Amino acid sequence: MRIPLRGVTVALLWLTVNAAGAASSQAAGKPAFPCFKHHGRLMGGLNGITTRLWLIGTNRVLAVDGVVTLPQDANKYFDAASLDFSVIYGDFEICPVEPDVPGQARRVEVNGFEKLVVQNLKDSSRPPFRLLSTWPKQDRAASRKAP
Repeated sequence: MRIPLRGVTVALLWLTVNAAGAASSQAAGKPAFPCFKHHGRLMGGLNGITTRLWLIGTNRVLAVDGVVTLPQDANKYFDAASLDFSVIYGDFEICPVEPDVPGQARRVEVNGFEKLVVQNLKDSSRPPFRLLSTWPKQDRAASRKAP
């Protein structure tokens, strides 16, 4: 029995496309690795560079997939054209979507955050400040009493 070469090529191409589609749908769904919390610095993307998250205390920088849903009062800090363009420090819930490979930025999703602090990049005379909407109530009261 002879199988035409064209039929084998089409079948292999179909299998390759379907396998790639299954892998990408798995990445788009639930993360394949356990989520964790870590203190980090979130940096908005500039000139086509993806949003990055530096894990403070390490040499690791993560590539953030998708959009990080920040509080409404924090969106202006991610606009690179704005005078308010800033980096945001905080405790982030990180869910990896691919395995960790040394020397490469691991792709992750940010599913939560708390205790955000904003540091302006364009005006160094402005001190960092807390986004109070992301701080627990007892911490908000303490920050108002501090001199």
